[in-house]
Amino acid sequence: MMFSREPFIYRFLRNIIIPILLGIILVTPIYSQYKFSYRLGLGLGFTKPTKFNESLSEQELSSIGSMWFPINYDFSVNVYPSIRLGYKKLSTSLITYNRSSENYILPIIFRGLTIESFFTFKKRFEANFGIAPMYGNVKFMNKKITVNDETLGVESSTTSEISNGTLGLFNWIGVRMYILSFMSVEGSAGYIYAKFDDKWKAKKGSTSISGGINMSKPFFRIATVIGW
Repeated sequence: MMFSREPFIYRFLRNIIIPILLGIILVTPIYSQYKFSYRLGLGLGFTKPTKFNESLSEQELSSIGSMWFPINYDFSVNVYPSIRLGYKKLSTSLITYNRSSENYILPIIFRGLTIESFFTFKKRFEANFGIAPMYGNVKFMNKKITVNDETLGVESSTTSEISNGTLGLFNWIGVRMYILSFMSVEGSAGYIYAKFDDKWKAKKGSTSISGGINMSKPFFRIATVIGW
C-alpha cells in the first residue's frame, strides 16, 4: 500500500482552506474597496466642428456630425482607501459616428492618467469624483481609395488620412451601484476641455483641409466595472 508523502497541512490548505478563502473573496461584499478595477462602457460627447465643416464644404465633402460615441476603457488601482489612480482611453476607432461623404470618417481618441476619489453610502452605492489630463488624437481618413494604373491596367487600394493632436482635461462626477462583490454598474456626467486647432498634418505633402474642432463640451458615460 502506497501513502502520499505530501504533508497533511498542505493537503488541508489545498483542499479546504484555499477554496474557503476564494469563496469569501467572491461572495463577501467589499463595497468600493477594489484594489484593481476594470471599467468598460460607452460615452456620449459633443463637438463644435463648424470651421472644419466649412473646409470640408470647400472640398465638396459633406459635414460631419456634432456628437461622438466613444468606447471607454479604464484600469485603476487603489492607492489609498478612498483614492484610485489609473489609465483611461476614450476611442471611436471601433464605432465611428462622424462620417463624411466618399467614405471619409473621423475617429477620435483620448488617452490619459486618472486620479479619482470616492466614498460609499447606503452600503451598495458609491459616489466618485475624477480628473484626467489627456492627450487627444483625431484622424480624417479614407481606407477605401482605389488607385488605377492605366499602363498596366491594375487597381489597388490605399489609405488617405490627415491628423491632428491636442492636450485636454477631463473631469467627472459618477455614481456606482454594486451588484456583486466584484461587479458594479456606473453612470457619470463630466466635461472635456480640449480643442483641435486648424493645423492638420498629412503623412506626405500638404493638405487643403483645415479648421478646428472644439471638444470642450459635456460628456456622459455608462459602464460596467469589474474588480478585486
